[in-house]
Amino acid sequence: MRAAVRTAPEHVGVVRFTAAAGAKEGWIDCDVVDLSSGGLGLMTTFFVPRRCVLLVRVYGTDAAAPPIADAPCRVQRVCMTDRRPAYLLGTSFEAMTAEAAEQINDLLTLLSQED
Repeated sequence: MRAAVRTAPEHVGVVRFTAAAGAKEGWIDCDVVDLSSGGLGLMTTFFVPRRCVLLVRVYGTDAAAPPIADAPCRVQRVCMTDRRPAYLLGTSFEAMTAEAAEQINDLLTLLSQED
């Protein structure tokens, strides 16, 4: 699934995605490669340090539609996967609101029905 990430306000002084890196208003595109009730696996072409908190927006199949989930995540693991470069980020959900938790649960339910 397509997604976009942005540095959470508390870490903007440490990590910032700029227009020179392809960011649009601080957001960079990435792919969700794993999803669970505990967090997300993201594939990105940008390095993000461990423990950084990101705001993540997950999009459905329609790129013009609003995000189907919007949640804060903390990067727990970073692994360079190839020389593009590409990085696999293992994240955990961080201080989720009730609305964000409901969005993630709805997304998990939707994906479990597609089997």
